[in-house]
Order: sequence, then structure tokens, then C-alpha cells
Amino acid sequence: MVHSIALAVFWTCGVLLLYVYVGYPLIARMLAAAAPRPVARSGIRPVVSVLITAYNEEAGIGAKLDNVLALDYPSELLEIIVASDASSDRTDSIVESYVSRRVRLVRVEGRRGKTACQNAAVAEADGEIIVFTDATTRLDIGALLAMVQNFADASVGCVAGSLVYEAQSQSLTGQGGTAYWSYEIGLRRAESSLGSLVGVSGCLYAVRRSAYEPIPADLISDFVIALRIRERGLRTILEPAAICFEQTHDDARNELPMRVRVAIRSINALVQERRLLNVSRFGVFAWQLWSHKLLRYASPVLWITALAANALLVDRTPYGALIVAQLVILAAGVAGFLVQGNGLSLGILRKPYYFLLTNAASLIALIRYLRGERMVTWKPVR
Repeated sequence: MVHSIALAVFWTCGVLLLYVYVGYPLIARMLAAAAPRPVARSGIRPVVSVLITAYNEEAGIGAKLDNVLALDYPSELLEIIVASDASSDRTDSIVESYVSRRVRLVRVEGRRGKTACQNAAVAEADGEIIVFTDATTRLDIGALLAMVQNFADASVGCVAGSLVYEAQSQSLTGQGGTAYWSYEIGLRRAESSLGSLVGVSGCLYAVRRSAYEPIPADLISDFVIALRIRERGLRTILEPAAICFEQTHDDARNELPMRVRVAIRSINALVQERRLLNVSRFGVFAWQLWSHKLLRYASPVLWITALAANALLVDRTPYGALIVAQLVILAAGVAGFLVQGNGLSLGILRKPYYFLLTNAASLIALIRYLRGERMVTWKPVR
């Protein structure tokens, strides 16, 4: 009886894990290739408001503003707003020194978090299209032009930029981050072609002003925006030509806390916006949300459960070999943590290391979420 239950649990969890990381991406790509949904682009030039949310970004806010001001877009159709989340350094004064160059400061008191600052900045914006970008993100000169042309299609409510991670070093964290993002961006291309993304990168995305509504401060805006856009009957798509660049973190001491913070906020958003998981109402989008988000965040629980069930079956063929294979992956991931912690690099470990890091982040986030943590605010990591 125990073996029968263990078999059922092991294969249920194993198949779900295989589906999350291999099956779903393959199915999404095949469906997108078989029935792609095109976007009617044109050379429109709407008024654009670029919103930058910042907290104590004195080290880089000047360079960020210079980058945005240098973009290939008509200056008379562009405004730039920096929403300062009660910054206590020189961020505000640096922004105010750009006031003669179409830059405005919106200071939000009380350390209310990124989403609340974005809501406040949108309320002050004049643009037909609102572009959100992070203070640490460098935009390609043609990024705005590439994004706005998609809004000629009335079905498009949100456009995601195409993020390129630049590794600062050959550390396993940097290498693992770029490898993970290559996998993720391929999946997002398929989802975009299939119909709509289930989330965007906060580094760069644009929203039709008429489709934006304030998002609760405790929810992660770059995930929830895609949900709200779909609920309005509009699409969120990826624009490959709207390129932006972000540096990876060098080690897990920075990467892991960031992943935990994002995961806690995303889990909270899934719970709060769970109506979008209704397949009978939202169809393919709900299936994408279950596959790409909910089951992805549940994967560490599935893996631990599979390992426990596998241990009860270890005396049977082929379960002895299967548990060895899982332990080898786990050991490789742990070895990656030890190697990168000593400043060494061994590329063969980067995938198991980063796989373990992302799953550890999801597990920690789930535990902390269940304990009541929500993590509304953030601070820059340099």
C-alpha cells in the first residue's frame, strides 16, 4: 500500500516538474508556430511619458536620464518623470538639475514602494503611452520607437521590452542568470506570438494610458499589469527590437534575496488575482498562468515531495538510479554555491546551481509568504 501511494506521488510530481520546465515551453512554441497571432504595427508617434521609479539612486540616476534623453524619439513628444520613493540621498537634487530638459520629479513620501510610486507618477503623466523603466536599466537608442509602433494595433494594451542581461564577471551567478534568461525569453516569445504574455520585465515595458488602472501597492506591478490588461480584453506582447540592458548580480548574496522578494510579491499577486486562473473564463491565458507562474513557484515543493516518495522506492528498479540522478543534480547545485562563494568559476555547474538557486528562492518565498511577509519596498543593490 505504501509503495503504491509512493509510486503515484512520485510520478505525479515528476510529470508535473517535467511539464513545467520542458513540456509547457515545447507546447507553447508548437502552438505559437501553428497559429501565431500577428500584430498590426505602423510608424505612429504618440506622446510618450517615460516613468523611472527610484530610491537612493544617486550613483546612477544621472546616467539613466542621459540615456533616456538620447533615445531616438521626437523630443516634443517625450516627457520624463522620476518618481522618488522618499529618497534620502542626492537622487532628488540630481533629477531637479535636469528640469530644463523635459524631466520632472514626483516625490512620494513615506517609503511606499515601487508600485505606489508608479501609480503616483502615472497620475502626473501626460502621455498617451506610459513607459516604465528601472533606474539601473540602459535602453537601446531605438527602443521607444520599436515599442510604440505596436500600439497601432487596437488589441495591444501593453508591450514588453526585450531584456538582455550582461554578466559583470564569469561568476556562476552571472553565467547562470544569463542562461536562465535565455530560456525565459524564448518562452516569452512563444507566449507573445500565441496571444499574450503573463508578465513583463520591470526593466522596460509600455502601457496604453487608457488601459492603465492603479495597482495595489502590495502587488508586483510588472506581473499584475499583464493580468489587468488581459482582463480588459487586450494583449501584452513582446517587442524583440525594443532592447534594454541590465547587469547580472555577481553572487548569490545579492541574487537570492532579489529572487525571494520577486517571488513573495508574485505569489501574493497570484493569490490576490486568482480569478485569472479560471480556465473556463480566460482560456489559453489561464492555462499559461497555471503553467508559467503557479506551477513554477510550486516546483520546489513538487521536487521535495518527489524525492521523499523516491526514497520509499529506492529498493526497486529504476528508482535507485532515479534518486541518484536527483541527488547528483542537487549536489552539483550545492557545489555551485560553494564554488561561487570562493570566487571560483566552473561553468559546468552554472545550470544546476541556478536551478537550485531559483527553486530555493521560491521555497523561501512561499514559507515567508505563509508567515505573512509581503515585501512592499526595495533598495538598490550595487
